[in-house]
Amino acid sequence: MKHGALVSLTRTEWMLLQHLASYPGKVMLNGELLSKVWGPEYRDDLQYLRVWVSRLRKKLEDEPSQPKLIKTFQGIGYMFVPDGQGLEPSARAEEVEEPAAE
Repeated sequence: MKHGALVSLTRTEWMLLQHLASYPGKVMLNGELLSKVWGPEYRDDLQYLRVWVSRLRKKLEDEPSQPKLIKTFQGIGYMFVPDGQGLEPSARAEEVEEPAAE
């Protein structure tokens, strides 16, 4: 919901959000998201991921150009921040944890 209204998501948007929200406050690596949402053959297609994150932000964020829910970590991945709790994308590479395999 956004401002009390239901937000309609496509299947792909839902899957992407679901994977991000499964690890709140943790950086999901680009390749990990691409593999889980679209399959291993998309693991290196970063532009594809950028487009879908942008679409999701347009639907969920109050100001998509200054996201609070889905943070970008350049060259690394994305982080879901529940309720936009002010985490800044300043993690160093050694602070980024790869999610455990399911």
